[in-house]
Amino acid sequence: MLQLHTFGPHFNMPDASPFCIKGLLLMKLSGLPFETTQMSFKQAPKGKAPYLVDGGKVIADSHFIMKHLENKHGIDFTGGYSAEKLAIGWAAARMMEEHMYFLNGYERWMVDENFWKGPIQFFKDVPAPIRPFIARLIRKKAGKTHQAQGLGRHSNDERFELAKGNLVAVEAMLGKNKYFLGNTVSGADASVFPFIWTASTPYFKSRIADYVRTRPVLEDYLKRMKTEFFPEYQNG
Repeated sequence: MLQLHTFGPHFNMPDASPFCIKGLLLMKLSGLPFETTQMSFKQAPKGKAPYLVDGGKVIADSHFIMKHLENKHGIDFTGGYSAEKLAIGWAAARMMEEHMYFLNGYERWMVDENFWKGPIQFFKDVPAPIRPFIARLIRKKAGKTHQAQGLGRHSNDERFELAKGNLVAVEAMLGKNKYFLGNTVSGADASVFPFIWTASTPYFKSRIADYVRTRPVLEDYLKRMKTEFFPEYQNG
């Protein structure tokens, strides 16, 4: 059976990582039997989750998991949409995965209240006497990543404006559609939905989350997707 390796449920969601939620949604869309298991940094080919184990092959990265499912198992994630529509989906995926991800990650890791409520949980297996030291060390590393990526150099107001721009763009593309590209679910939803969900969770204190809750189009989309694919997390 296919095995999807993830971090596991956190923060009232099926996973702490939007990329892992993307992987979970792709597996659900594929219709293939699969099971989830706890990821191991030692076994992860790229040191990240998710990764998929299919027989003797290990596939790292959610995008390449999708391509593997298409190429080996014949799964069609296009939803029957035109090349033009799929190009919109590709652009939205890059916006969410390469931009929104870091804006939301900053809220979790670099805001004190959120860090000590959320990411600190990732260190629960570290011996208690050194846990705060290790947590601060990794947090400092995360801060350097945000600085190097660039978004960490902006003010809180500037980051919020950028996040709001992403969400307004998604809202405009979504329009009155049931799913992101139209009335049929597609691989684009696997990229867009998890990043809006993880940004909007009420578990953390965030202006981004507050903003999503003022946008009926986004809220309705989240509700539909959670009801259909993750009904056990409708209140997450």
